Amino acid sequence: MTLALRYAVRSDVGLLREGNEDSAYAGPHLLAVADGMGGHAAGEVASSATIATIADLDTDQPASELLAALANAVASANMRLQEMIMSDPATEGMGTTLTALLWSDGHAALCHIGDSRAYLLRDGQFYQITHDHTLVQSLVDEGRITEDDVATHPQRSLLLRALDGRTLADPDLSTHETMAGDRYLLCSDGLSGVVTEQTLHQALSTVRDPDKAALQLVELALKGGGPDNITCIVADVVDPQITALPPTQVPVMAGAASAGPPEQLRSAARQNSPAGRAGLLRRTAPQVALPDDADTADWEMPTGRHAAGAASANGYHATEDSSDEPKAARRGPFPGRARPDDDYGARTRHGRRRRVPIVTTVLIVFVVLVAGGLYGSWRYVQGQYYLGVDHGYMAIFRGVNTSVAGMSLHSPYQRSSVPVAQLPANAQIALNQTISSKGLNDAQTMVKSVETVVGQCRLQWQQLAAWKTADDKYQQDLTRYTQQVTAVNQHNAHLKAGQKPTPPPTAPTGPGPEPQVPQAGSCGPASAFGIATSDLPPGTSGAGSVTPGASPTTLPTATVSAPVSTGNRASSAATGTVTGQVTASHPANVPTTVRPAA
Repeated sequence: MTLALRYAVRSDVGLLREGNEDSAYAGPHLLAVADGMGGHAAGEVASSATIATIADLDTDQPASELLAALANAVASANMRLQEMIMSDPATEGMGTTLTALLWSDGHAALCHIGDSRAYLLRDGQFYQITHDHTLVQSLVDEGRITEDDVATHPQRSLLLRALDGRTLADPDLSTHETMAGDRYLLCSDGLSGVVTEQTLHQALSTVRDPDKAALQLVELALKGGGPDNITCIVADVVDPQITALPPTQVPVMAGAASAGPPEQLRSAARQNSPAGRAGLLRRTAPQVALPDDADTADWEMPTGRHAAGAASANGYHATEDSSDEPKAARRGPFPGRARPDDDYGARTRHGRRRRVPIVTTVLIVFVVLVAGGLYGSWRYVQGQYYLGVDHGYMAIFRGVNTSVAGMSLHSPYQRSSVPVAQLPANAQIALNQTISSKGLNDAQTMVKSVETVVGQCRLQWQQLAAWKTADDKYQQDLTRYTQQVTAVNQHNAHLKAGQKPTPPPTAPTGPGPEPQVPQAGSCGPASAFGIATSDLPPGTSGAGSVTPGASPTTLPTATVSAPVSTGNRASSAATGTVTGQVTASHPANVPTTVRPAA
């Protein structure tokens, strides 16, 4: 059975935004939504550039290559953003989310990074098939807040992952099997953040036409206040052989991506910036030059036809003179000629004009020096990086950890994936007091080192918990084995001549040596990694201290002749008895705990 897509896309600027920073693409093989961020039109540049880069994927590809193709396209889009930032530093700080579905005849590869979302409606059931990369979602996952707290959390818009051209792209990649009748919804948070999932479910279930469904979803978001750009794609999986309406074949771009290449968007934004508007003010008609020693107060206004011509050239219209005073009385001397009775005043004005450039020059030099000093200080501050705590996570901060006149001189630059709670106590204290670095590369190196250590600590705690689970099972097996040995001994003790003894049972295999307990000075407590103390071996402190366990327990034994070694037991058919000392199979040099049978 051959499957295809019938889709529709809608994008709206919303009620509070000045421009649309969302971009979307819908084609026969590719559906994608990107929500730009960064302001000053950089957000729409980022989303448009990302959509334009991955749009080349809209071709029929083998199902086995879908995931790799998506991953490569996302990496290329991130690289393109990096190149744009390097060529135009004014775009630094821009970024975008991306949720994309690459389709090939019943198979779909899903790529997701950020807080845009993808939903699936199948057989009346509505599923969210992406996971938000936001701070509030991580807090919900950790159980620190509830779903009801998300809408009012002050950091609900803070992303933990995005395409920004500065960090490596780390999207979630997954594959999905599709069925005829499936309906997919891809949208920006301008829709999912305003309209509840229950309302989305109802709208998608009741409106059959994709275009009408997309339109209704946008209208619902606008009725909810429309605080952000709203973009959505509704796509139905159809079987062309049985559907009444044909699949959609024409690719569609929406939002910022439909306005042209990203470079043009950036150019338009510059023209609308304060600097661009200031440049337009210089494009005025040439003005009539005054003589060097003339004073504008000594000039008379042109009259008659010349006055009208001069006024029209400057954009004004001459009016009739309503004064009864003779024109000769208002006419001053010719330009450059001072009045005889005002010679002192003329010299005073001319002298003042000679002194003004000197004062102005001094002021300009002073302002330039102050501005240069402030700029140099600002550049120095922006070149400093240190480690600290940002919302419970280890993070790199840009600037210096202080404030001047109530203005903070630092800001979070890059948050790591390491919760501070997973660090040892001494490291938590140092991080809360901030740790200086020699620069960005040094700070990133320290973060990577800490991430590696925390990963090793997590693995050690998990290995201890897994060992404890295996040891619990071993103790149960050991109890059963003890009972079986006792039963065999009792049976074989009452055998008559010629009867064959019952063979001994197979001894259980121990869990092996107990893993090393993380050192308290190097690792955080087990509880920080979601492992309770009760999940650890007896005598092991969840804080990381090591307590030796008890010795192995000895099990009942019996005696046989002509023994044949079979691990921890021996057997013989000569006398019909069982012998051998059976102990827990832990190495003698590793402290273990073997509990007696219950």
